[in-house]
Amino acid sequence: MIKTENKQNKVYTYNNSFITDKKLYELEDILDDSFIRISKSSIINIGKIDHVAPSFKGIMFISLKNGLKDNISRKYLPIFKEKLGLK
Repeated sequence: MIKTENKQNKVYTYNNSFITDKKLYELEDILDDSFIRISKSSIINIGKIDHVAPSFKGIMFISLKNGLKDNISRKYLPIFKEKLGLK
């Protein structure tokens, strides 16, 4: 997962986290198709999804294999579903 926190972009791996100077849109351009943006502040690796569940007000909750959790915003949900073949 890559997430914006406190005006910094953090790259989370299974065991560690790193700070990058790149903007999320720059990372989107260089990452391969296994990564997808799920909100204004998060990008995930779809191969590392543990489970997805519905949440409030049209958003979905995602849990990754490394224990990280986030929400998939309504704006990015259609793209997420299409990427996973859920449409």
